[in-house]
This record gives sequence, structure tokens and C-alpha cells, in this order.
Amino acid sequence: MIDVTKFIEVKKTIIGDESNDTKTQWHILLCFDDNYALPAGVNMYSIISNNPNKKLHFHLFMQNVSNDNKCKIEQLSSNHVSITQYYLNDKFKIHANNTKYFPISACLRIIAPLVIPKEVTKLLYVDSDTLCLTSLDELFSLNIADKIIAAVPDVENTQNSQCKKFQIEYGSYFNSGVLLYNLKKWNEANITEKALNLLNEGIAYKFPDQDVLNILLSNNIYYLPTKYNCLTLLSVGGHEDQQKAEKGAVFIHYTSGSKPWFKLYLTSTYQNFIDGSPWYQAKLALANNLSPSTTRRYAKFLITQRKYICAFLYYLLYLKHKLLKR
Repeated sequence: MIDVTKFIEVKKTIIGDESNDTKTQWHILLCFDDNYALPAGVNMYSIISNNPNKKLHFHLFMQNVSNDNKCKIEQLSSNHVSITQYYLNDKFKIHANNTKYFPISACLRIIAPLVIPKEVTKLLYVDSDTLCLTSLDELFSLNIADKIIAAVPDVENTQNSQCKKFQIEYGSYFNSGVLLYNLKKWNEANITEKALNLLNEGIAYKFPDQDVLNILLSNNIYYLPTKYNCLTLLSVGGHEDQQKAEKGAVFIHYTSGSKPWFKLYLTSTYQNFIDGSPWYQAKLALANNLSPSTTRRYAKFLITQRKYICAFLYYLLYLKHKLLKR
């Protein structure tokens, strides 16, 4: 079995729960770099605030995270919340074909099961761009003893393209934004090594870690209802996340470049969790420079509001972002 500990530069644990009893804690995994440190922290806060008095242990696989964000993350520890930070070094590599559009940190969820202590049997992974809206009691109570993971099937468009491409049963392709691991079965099946081999063969995958996990885990998936991973595309001035919340969403998953930690797409739902987190004074960027189209869409929205001068200025900003991206 591959030795992934060589990728860990530093491991730091902040014990909030004095008993530190692995068996009574809920173990939760997030993987991110500094670009996603704020949403990762806000997500952690959303989980903590919606699960009061639960013993939580966050396992954070981090790359190039600033000292300021590290300090803010540590502020989330409490009597019931422990945090273990795993700082990744530059030895962890994924073929360049699979890091063009996704950060390498997105693949850290693949190595985590070999690094997490063996006493942990069940581990919940959540993308940094998700948000918890309610209790996780039901999710952590699930019996997935005969499966390797639990996950939510992806949307129809993705099913159409990816199931055909990988010759898997239609409707069985899952989204990897929220995963409940059965760590014992994962490691017995040697999934980490198999996934890394696929990612480093040179084949370019559209959704790198997600695609290879779907290839490897076919027939070993417990399918969760959509409420555990509600894919949500925000519009300017919209409240799509609140609409999903009213329908019983457990996790909102903000997709595409329209992320709520940019001013153009900030919603009241997301603002409430920012305000309660250590990032309450953070200055949010206007838009995602890596996704110029979000600024263009806002310019179009302003035209519908007959704010033509502002629309023109935002369109100029879109052109600036597009040129910088090149």
C-alpha cells in the first residue's frame, strides 16, 4: 500500500474535547488551499452551529494557507470541537492534465483515508464550497457497513455525459462534494493507490477526482437523497440557497464561479454564517477573477434594472478580468 505520510509536512492537533474519544466524535474532512480557506472556515462554522453539543473533530488537509487564516481556523475550536491540521508539502503531485481547471487540493480527499487515525471508522468529507443548514444526526447514524462510501447522484446533464463516457449505469454517477466514507472498506480495497494511479496516467478527466472515484467505486455506493448535496447555481440578486433551505436542504453546494463569498453573489443565508464566524470582518472580493463571466452576468442584470452607467462600468471590469486571465 502506498505511503502517503511523506506528503505531510506538519500535523497539528488542537484538542477541544478533553476526552478526545474517537468513537464518540463525528469526524469531518475538508481539503483546501488559501483561496478556499474562508469558505472552508465558514462551512466549519455552519456545521458547528447546526450541531451544538456534538463532539466534532475536523481533519483539515491544507496547502499554502496563510498564517492569518490558520489563526482564524483555530478560533473555531471549543470544548466540543477538536481540529487536526495536516500541512501538505510539495511532494504530492497529480498529472498536469488533471490540475488545469481544478486545484491539486481537490485530490487530497483521496489520500486522507490513509492518514486519518485507524480508530476512525466513519468520515464525512465536505467540499469547502458547501454550507450546512441543519443537524447531521441522521447522516452520521446511517449504516453503510457493506458499502465503501455514501454519496448523492449527480444532476441529469452530468449523468448523460459521464455515465456514457465511463460505461457505468445511468443515474449511478455521484457528485463528490459530500462523501461519507467507510474507511475500513476503502482501505481494504486500496482505493487511494488505485485512484492516484489513474490520475497520474496522463488521461485528462473532466472532473478528475470525481471521475476516477466513480470508475473505482461502482456498485460500492450507498446513494443519499439530494438534500445532502443540493447543487446550487446562484444568480445575481437571487436567493436560490434560501429556496433550497426551505425545501429541507442539509448541505447547499455552490457550483460554478458564482460563489457566495464574492460580493456579486453574496446571499443573506451565507452572510449570516460569515457574520458568526472568525471571518466576520473579512473584505470580500467583488467577483472571481478566474471566472470573468460572473461580472459580465452582473452587467446584464444591471441593464434589466436600467442602470446603464453601472452596467457599462461592470462590463469594463469584465473585460479587465478576462484580459488578466489570459
